[in-house]
Amino acid sequence: MMLQVRRLEKIIEGRSALAIDELDIDAGEVVALIGPPRSGKTLLIRLLSGIIQPSGGSIVFDSDCVSQENKIRQQIGVLFAEDLLYERHSVQGNLKFYCQMHGQPTSRIGDVLTRIGLSDQAQKAVNKLTPAAQRRLAFARLLLGQHRLWLLDEPTARTDLDTQELFARLIRQAAANGAAILLTDEDLTWAGKCCTRVVELGDGRITNAYALASANDKETSAPERFSPFKVPARKEDRILLYDPSDILYATSRDGKTYLRTDSEEAVTNFTLQELETRLTGRGFFKAHRAYLVNLQHIKAVIQFTRNSYSLQLDDKPQTMIPLSKQSEKDLQELLGY
Repeated sequence: MMLQVRRLEKIIEGRSALAIDELDIDAGEVVALIGPPRSGKTLLIRLLSGIIQPSGGSIVFDSDCVSQENKIRQQIGVLFAEDLLYERHSVQGNLKFYCQMHGQPTSRIGDVLTRIGLSDQAQKAVNKLTPAAQRRLAFARLLLGQHRLWLLDEPTARTDLDTQELFARLIRQAAANGAAILLTDEDLTWAGKCCTRVVELGDGRITNAYALASANDKETSAPERFSPFKVPARKEDRILLYDPSDILYATSRDGKTYLRTDSEEAVTNFTLQELETRLTGRGFFKAHRAYLVNLQHIKAVIQFTRNSYSLQLDDKPQTMIPLSKQSEKDLQELLGY
């Protein structure tokens, strides 16, 4: 077992902010830690990386206690939510400095820049890069080391679709080479592409855990997601099979998930998270925690106040769908408006 967590707890201001009874990650696994903001995901990454110390419990890495810092830390690669780059230095300069700080050879920098898609920007100052390119550079530091454990906090923050696809591929490759990987995200829209197991976190506690197909299986079968596909739902005494292109949106209410088309509404057995995973690559977008929308049916993005947005659909009643502030930013970057 690459990582073992037992009865890990962190007390902050007299409150148990995190309490993980048990969490194991083995070599070759990609575990997605899923939860809303302030659910404890980042706190757990900081505890596992040694940035902060736990109030109780144990963290064991490959049969060695994490407190044996020097030897252990060299085998742990961390991508924090913040990029932590030297903005006035060049792309290449940042990687050279990282190698010097961590005792890594600089001979692999050229290869890493090619793999991460930044070889043509090696001499460019970091503050001249796009946010997605800066995130790629932060990720590149992981590729420089031979890390056996990867800890990735919100790896796709501030990225575009191409970067997200690249990260998913690199994560699958690292797992295939024997790395154990723990990544955090708010949902499975992206994380479902590369993880083998999901651990849901709420209020600092594990609320659910389940396995998905292996990362290698996803790599092999990725083209299949573009094959013909139907979404089953029930309406009265009929089982309806919907083509994804006909679905305007999916929404969750009263513990059920509903599919809405131009003409009808039906209940599906899938949760909204499961639909996100199944509809990856088919043009669906998480507009709000309770809405998964087909981008092909969006007519307009409407801003009511500084922090209030809605999506107007192209159906006859011109349905309005709530759009969260963060989702609006993601949509803006995705569509380039």
